[in-house]
Amino acid sequence: MQNSIQNIINKIESGYIFDSHFVIAQLVKFYSDAYLDFASSINASSDKTLVVHGNIGQEIAKHEGGLIQRLPNNSWSENIHGNASECTCWQKK
Repeated sequence: MQNSIQNIINKIESGYIFDSHFVIAQLVKFYSDAYLDFASSINASSDKTLVVHGNIGQEIAKHEGGLIQRLPNNSWSENIHGNASECTCWQKK
């Protein structure tokens, strides 16, 4: 998963702002095997998608201080279900 996330972040130009929903959508679209492997490794009794995506957010955060920095404000953007919700924002260094 870390390699897939790093590949996505590396394609973002320096200075651009993105959110976790963007990374998740890119994972589903271009790295679906890694996404599915990661999702299947997580146990959740309910709301599995929410739990998996929260864990993906934690994986993105591992790049903080290196490739990216977390921004103080969150975004309001569309998730993979087409619903708008709050999401963590990052800026590519």
